Amino acid sequence: MNKLNNKLSFKLFYNDKFVMFFSIFVAFISWIYVASTTQESSIFTVTDISINLPDLTNELKYFSGTDVKAEVKISGNALVVTNVTKDDIYVTAADVSFITEPGEYTVDLVPKKSGVKTDYTFESSVSPSSVKVFVDRYDEGRVMPITDKITVNSVAPSCYASQTVLSRTTIKISGAESVVNSIAEVDAEYTFDTTLSETTMVKAPLIFYDSKGNKISSKYITADITEVDATVPILDVKHVPIIPKIINIPELLDIDSSVIQVEPSTIELAVPKNSNITSVSTSVIDFSKVTKKNNTFVVELEISPYCKNISSIESAEVVFDMSGMTEKNVTLQQSNFVIENQGENQTATVANKSLSVLVIGPSEKINLLTSVSVIAKIDMSDKSTVTEGYVERPVKIEFKDPFTQCWVEGTYTVNVKLSPKQTVKEESSKAAT
Repeated sequence: MNKLNNKLSFKLFYNDKFVMFFSIFVAFISWIYVASTTQESSIFTVTDISINLPDLTNELKYFSGTDVKAEVKISGNALVVTNVTKDDIYVTAADVSFITEPGEYTVDLVPKKSGVKTDYTFESSVSPSSVKVFVDRYDEGRVMPITDKITVNSVAPSCYASQTVLSRTTIKISGAESVVNSIAEVDAEYTFDTTLSETTMVKAPLIFYDSKGNKISSKYITADITEVDATVPILDVKHVPIIPKIINIPELLDIDSSVIQVEPSTIELAVPKNSNITSVSTSVIDFSKVTKKNNTFVVELEISPYCKNISSIESAEVVFDMSGMTEKNVTLQQSNFVIENQGENQTATVANKSLSVLVIGPSEKINLLTSVSVIAKIDMSDKSTVTEGYVERPVKIEFKDPFTQCWVEGTYTVNVKLSPKQTVKEESSKAAT
C-alpha cells in the first residue's frame, strides 16, 4: 500500500501544472523566510498621502494647500514596508505658530506615523517638502445684488428687445473674508451674437469684480449659485392711436373726433407678441369741467406695464372745439328745486331764494333754454337724521328734453333748512287751538 502511495506521489511531478504550482509555493515560502531573517532594509515609496495641517489661532482657517497630496520613502523589513499604506502615515506642518494674520504663507511639511505599523523609518523628507497656503477668517455669507450685463447685438425688424428678466436678483457669497469684502459687483454676463426674433432664455454665468473693475477669482469663495436664467423678452413694435377717456358727457351730446384734437395723436409701443393692444387711453377727463375758456387738458397716458413706451411720451394734450357752443346764465327759483331722500322725521326746505348757474351747450339749444327746463336736485341721504338747523348741500343740475345736450360749468351748493316733521296729532291740536 505504501509503495502504491509513493508511486502516485512521485507520479504527480510528471504533471506540468502541479510542478508549476509547487515551484511558486516553494519560492514564496523561501522568500518569506529570507525576508524575515535578513537584516537588510528595503525601501518603499508611499504615495497619495493627505496633508493634515494643525488648527490656527485668531479664528484663521486654511483656504488652500490642504488639497495637495504627498509621498514619502520609508525603509525597513520588506514584509513590513510593503504593507504600509497612506492611511498609516500623515503629513503635517513642521510649524504654523508664525501664521497670525490673513495672507499667503509657505509651510514646511513633515511625515508622521499614525497607524499600528511603526517598525520602519522615514528614508527621505516629504515630497513636496513645503506647500503654499492661503489663510483668512471665514465670512458666513454676504448677500449682494446681481447686475444685468446681458448684451443683445441685433433684433429682427419691427422687434424690440425689452429689459432682461433674471431668475435671481441676489446671490449669497461665503468664504475668505478679505476676498468676499473685495467684491464690489456681481454681473450676469452673456452676449447674443445672433439676431433675436423671439423671446429667448439662456444660462448666464456670474462674474465677480472689485471696485476697480478687475475680475475676482472664485478660488477662495463659494456662492449659493453660479449662474442665472436670463430671459430677453422680444416685443413687436406698433404705432397706436391715443384715445381720450371722457366721463360725464351730457346725454345725446355728440362728442366725436371732429371736436376733439389730441396731440400727439399716436404713440410707438413695443407690445407682447400676439397682443390685442390697438390703442392707448388717457387718464379720465371730466367733461362737466369743460367750458368755453377751459377747453384744454393735459392728461397722463395709461400704458400697460407689459408694454414698452418707445416714444417716451408720458402725456397728451386734449383740446375740445367749443366754437359751436354757447354759454348762458340761468336763474333758478324755488320751483326748480327738488329735494330727495328726506328723513322720516325731517322737513327740508331750500333756504336760497334763487340760484344762478352758467349753462353750456349747442348754440341752437342755449338760445331757447329757460329755467323751466332745468331741474336742481338735492340729495339728503347722508343728512337724513338731522332734524333741526341748516346744512349746505350740493346741487345736481339736470335738463329736460330737448335740452339734455347741455351741462353746467362748475359745481353749486344751496343751504337747506331742517326742522322736525310734525305728526298728524300735533297738526290737529294746532287746528283746534
